[in-house]
Amino acid sequence: MTKVAFSPAGFKDLETQLYKLSAIELQIEADAVFNNYIEWVDNHVELSKAQISYLQSLDTYFIASLAANAAITFVNRLPLNLVLPANYSEAEQEEGRGKWFLDKSTLAVSNAPGEPVTATGELIYKFEFEQ
Repeated sequence: MTKVAFSPAGFKDLETQLYKLSAIELQIEADAVFNNYIEWVDNHVELSKAQISYLQSLDTYFIASLAANAAITFVNRLPLNLVLPANYSEAEQEEGRGKWFLDKSTLAVSNAPGEPVTATGELIYKFEFEQ
C-alpha cells in the first residue's frame, strides 16, 4: 500500500487500496490499526511532524475509540471519509489557532458470541478550527 494525502481524496484512495485486499490481508490491517492507531496512520497517510504531534497529544481514550472504529470499518469494508474546513491548508499554518478533531462516524455495530463484529454506516473524521 502507498501513503495517501491527508485530504478527502486521499481517504478515498486509502479506502480503495484497503478494499482491494483479501479478507486475511484486510484483517491484518484492521488488527494493526487497532493495536497502534497513530503508527498505522503515520505509515499510511502523509502527515507532517505537527500532525503526528497533534495525534500524540490526544486523549488515549479518544485514540482507542478511533482505533476500534477504524478496525470495525475496515473489516466491514465501510466508507472512509475526511471532512476538512475549506481553508484547512492556510489555517494549519497559523499559530495559536485551536483545532478540533471530531469523530462524526455513523457506525452501528453489533455482535454475537463467537461471530465476527458487523457494522453499517461510515467512518467520518471531521476537523474544525476555533473562530
